Amino acid sequence: MGIKGKTKKYFGVNLGIYWMLGAVVSFVGMAIAARELSAELDAVQILFWRSFAGALLMPALLYFYGWKQVKSSRYVMQFSRGALHCVAQCGWLFGITMIPLAEVFALEFTTPIWTVVFAALFLGERLSLERIAAVVIGFVGVLLILRPGTQIVDVASVVVLGSAALYAITYVMVRSLA
Repeated sequence: MGIKGKTKKYFGVNLGIYWMLGAVVSFVGMAIAARELSAELDAVQILFWRSFAGALLMPALLYFYGWKQVKSSRYVMQFSRGALHCVAQCGWLFGITMIPLAEVFALEFTTPIWTVVFAALFLGERLSLERIAAVVIGFVGVLLILRPGTQIVDVASVVVLGSAALYAITYVMVRSLA
C-alpha cells in the first residue's frame, strides 16, 4: 500500500482515523494533566517538563526514522515557528489553569478561522464566498463564547484566543516551509 493516493488500512479502517483518535486522546490527556499539575506548578514549569520529556524521546525517534527529518534550508523560519509555537503553548497552558476546559477548547477551535485568514494574508490563498461565510460564522461563535458587553472578558480567554492565532501562524509557516 503506501503508494501515493492510497491509504494504509488497519482492521479495515484508514490508518489516519487511528492517528486522529490518538491525537485527540493525547490532547485531552495533556489538558487534564496540565490542569491537575497547575495546583503545584505554573504554566512555564509544566511546559518545561513536557518539552524535556519530548527532548528525551526525540533522539530515539530520529534514530528510528532517520536524521534526514531535521534537514532544512530555512533554519530561521524553523526556529521562529518553534518559538511561536512555544509561546502559544504557554498561553494555552495558562488558559487551562485559569478558565474551564470547555471554554479553552471552544476558543482553541478558532485556530482554523485564524488559519484561513493568515493563509490568505501571507500565502495569497484565495478566499471563496464559502470560506468567508465560515470565518464570519466562526467569529460570531467566538463572540458568543466570550460574551463581550454582558460581562468583563476574562484575560485568560483573550490569552487562549491569542494562542489559537499563534498556532494558526505556525500552521501557515509549516505550509510555507513545505
